[in-house]
Amino acid sequence: MFTRGLILHSLPEGKLQPEHFRIINIALPDRPTLLLKPRYVSVDPYMRTRMQPEGYDYIERWIAGSLLSGWTLAEVIASNTPAFKPGELVVGHLPMQEIIASDGKGLMRIPAGSDPTAFLHPLGMTGFTAWVGMQLIGQPTEKDTVLVSAAAGAVGSIAAQLAKRSGARVIVTAGRADKRDWLRHQGFQAVLDHRHADYTKQLNNAASSGITLNFENVGGPAFKAAIEAMRVNGRIVLCGLVSQYQSDRPRQSPENFAQLRQKNISVHPFVVPHYLRYWADFQEFMAPLVAQGGINWSLDTLSGGLDSIGPALIGLLHGDNLGKRVVEIT
Repeated sequence: MFTRGLILHSLPEGKLQPEHFRIINIALPDRPTLLLKPRYVSVDPYMRTRMQPEGYDYIERWIAGSLLSGWTLAEVIASNTPAFKPGELVVGHLPMQEIIASDGKGLMRIPAGSDPTAFLHPLGMTGFTAWVGMQLIGQPTEKDTVLVSAAAGAVGSIAAQLAKRSGARVIVTAGRADKRDWLRHQGFQAVLDHRHADYTKQLNNAASSGITLNFENVGGPAFKAAIEAMRVNGRIVLCGLVSQYQSDRPRQSPENFAQLRQKNISVHPFVVPHYLRYWADFQEFMAPLVAQGGINWSLDTLSGGLDSIGPALIGLLHGDNLGKRVVEIT
């Protein structure tokens, strides 16, 4: 029995292109513990870092020929264990295949009465990333002025709302007009364009007393501007540098990085695999908020199955998503 799977055909040396992906046939075992049918596959910026030749050692790198994987909502279609029943929905980090043989390890059942798609965003790994970075590490209060860059994206949108719920003054950024409109609709008043030529000036005007907490998602010139605007004794939660992921120096720090020492600013880089022990705490905090409509979220859903995942990731890296990008597997 065979199924189709998505591999990284070749490592990109510059920007990611469709030819870097390929669909191949994959043999399935004769008697697997479980057979899963993916329904939605998450597409996330960190996937580009897995294609880098060095750095980002917290997760296994992809090389030419690697089978790609991602956070997936799937249906159990066959089971040889009483632990799972056909028809159940599960989420987990799974290979990008049309049918998946699994031993069941690392899978989480969707609780009865829950919206399954919420586990792709606010109750999934992107929500967990936002919660770890903002709630667990950042710990904003009503005394803070918080900057969240790329705040219409999957992680930023949740992080910004968590900061707002704390009572902090929240400044948000997005690189497209429709994203900024969406943020204003969510009730954010200080909404900036981090791609604008005058962004540094606009940020300083918006945060005239300085930023006390920066939740950094973008990197590059936007990160440099944020450092300029930081208040003495401020703190930076370093979540991502998405604007740099396609460059030949994706981990390059801003040229004004030395200001961090001068201003006594603490920097907290993090990756969620190091915080998985807090998963139950995250669910306990976030599930009631989601159920009660206390968190606004949206899926940017593309159709087309495995063939659409490569273009979906390429587009995501150019910022063409609004909300959490997923690909529907039919």
